[in-house]
Amino acid sequence: SDHIAVMYLGHIVEVTTADEMYTKPKHPYTAALLSAVPKGHASDSVKTRTVLTGDVPSPIDPPSGCVFHPRCPKARQIAGSGEQVPENCRSEFPPLEPVIPNHLAACWYPVEEGDELHRAAQA
Repeated sequence: SDHIAVMYLGHIVEVTTADEMYTKPKHPYTAALLSAVPKGHASDSVKTRTVLTGDVPSPIDPPSGCVFHPRCPKARQIAGSGEQVPENCRSEFPPLEPVIPNHLAACWYPVEEGDELHRAAQA
C-alpha cells in the first residue's frame, strides 16, 4: 500500500499508509490539516476545523524542541490556560517512532481517538 509522509517546517512529523493517515492521524499538525479538507456538500452540517494560531516559525531560525510546539493545539491543551506548553515540547525534538504498528509520528503527545483534534479531522 502507499505511504504518506507529512512534513512541517522541513521535518517529517508523520509517516503511515494512506488509509491510516486519513482515519487515524497521530500528529497534531496532520489532524489540523485533515480538518481543513472539505467534506460532502455545502448543504451538509458545518464542519469543525482546527485553527492553528500564531505565526509560522522561520525555517532558518526554527524554535527549539518540537518545531510545531508554538502552534500546537495539543500542547496548549495539555498546558492549560495561561501556562507554557510542556517542557519536553519546548526543549527536545521528538523522535519519529511507532505510535501504533506501522504508523510513525514525531510527537510527545500523539492524537488519540476521541481527542477533539481527532474528531475535527474525521468530521
